[in-house]
Amino acid sequence: MPGLTSGLYIGLSGLQSAQAALDVVGHNIANVNTDSYTRQQATLSANAPQTRGTLTFGTGVSLADIVGVRDKYLDLQIVKTTSRESGASTRYSGLEAVSTLLEEDGTTGLSTLLQDCFEAFQDLAASPESSSARRSVVGQAQSLVSGLQERYQALEDQISAADQNAGNLVQEINTLAQQIAALNRSIPAEGASSDEQDQRQALVNELAGLVDVQVYEDSAGDLQVSLASGSAVLVGGTTAHTLAMAEDGKVTVSTSGGTAIDVTAGITQGSLGANLDLRDNLLLGYQKQLDQLAAGIIDGVNALHREGYALDGTTTGLDFFTGSSVRDMAVNPDLVEDPSLVAAAGTANASGDNTIAKAIAALQEATDTVDTDGDGVGDTGPFSSVLSSLVSEIGLAVQGQETAAATQENLLAALQTQRDSVSGVDLDEEAVKLITFQRAYPASANFISVLDELMEQLLSQLAS
Repeated sequence: MPGLTSGLYIGLSGLQSAQAALDVVGHNIANVNTDSYTRQQATLSANAPQTRGTLTFGTGVSLADIVGVRDKYLDLQIVKTTSRESGASTRYSGLEAVSTLLEEDGTTGLSTLLQDCFEAFQDLAASPESSSARRSVVGQAQSLVSGLQERYQALEDQISAADQNAGNLVQEINTLAQQIAALNRSIPAEGASSDEQDQRQALVNELAGLVDVQVYEDSAGDLQVSLASGSAVLVGGTTAHTLAMAEDGKVTVSTSGGTAIDVTAGITQGSLGANLDLRDNLLLGYQKQLDQLAAGIIDGVNALHREGYALDGTTTGLDFFTGSSVRDMAVNPDLVEDPSLVAAAGTANASGDNTIAKAIAALQEATDTVDTDGDGVGDTGPFSSVLSSLVSEIGLAVQGQETAAATQENLLAALQTQRDSVSGVDLDEEAVKLITFQRAYPASANFISVLDELMEQLLSQLAS
């Protein structure tokens, strides 16, 4: 049957287990302010017993495991919400910058420039023989063209910035995917370090801020990470698949066979999804609407101006504007050089006639002057309404993304709070554990001390 020596081993196991449990408590306390840290818990279990005859004797205790107290469902919800929050915040920042481009200040805003341009034609209609009125028409039209092109170029700059951001984000995603794959290699399914799991989860959360992903843990303990759309795998076990930005701006992922799959459409959230949306949809859409407005102005003014007569009473057939969109729109250089060529009259050799100038001025209030569906026929207007509609659309988009970002931020904060209540370190709880294992340690030491005294007595008796 077990004797004093066996008892010493039992006492030693108590000391070692208490010490290990105290180390876990100390580790928790030390990381109370560490972001993404998961509270660890020491699991003690009785050692395998010894049987002597009909009697069974215990052999002490061992530290069976150190596990992180985590809720995997909450972790998944945090990943999804992080992607949505990052996507909405990035869209909001991009759209807010665009919104400021179209703000009206009463002097240089597009609405003011548009109104000034057509009012200049009204002034010409009032004084059709005036050279200064013709110069004013040309000057105000040039100001409008400059205003449109400045906004268009600013949108172009924003598109280029979004494209550059997307390229940089692709590289960051690749780096994170490689780090997650490396941790998959170093974290075994059994006896995995909770700290390494925390590090891996933190990388996944960071990745989710860049691109929308779905994550699950396989039977080997590896995290499998794929795009939320399911269109491609980013991390398959210990292998990271590489994203790339093609020359045409498409995002591709390389498969194990070396084939590049276009996954652009499947990336909708995270900062990458938001930048792709800004680049390919939102900002391009606003540019398109400016082009439609410019085309409407060009076509409407030119159609009337070609039918009119210049100050000399004979010159006709000139376009007022050149180009067909914002990018190439300009006042006809011939008119810039000689404003007397501006057509105000609708009848030859009628210097006091203002028919054309009056008709062009009236375009400002005309409906069906802008073609928005691409069929070559105007379907909306006036010009000022088209412009205000664009401004309102951008404003609503900014407001919508701001609301979405705030909503997702609040949801993410609530999920983090819930996670902290499950996985975070509670100092009061750790203090109780500290006292428990603190008392267990000297108790085991006292047990060993008693056995030591008994052994000394036994040896003394045997020696006498």
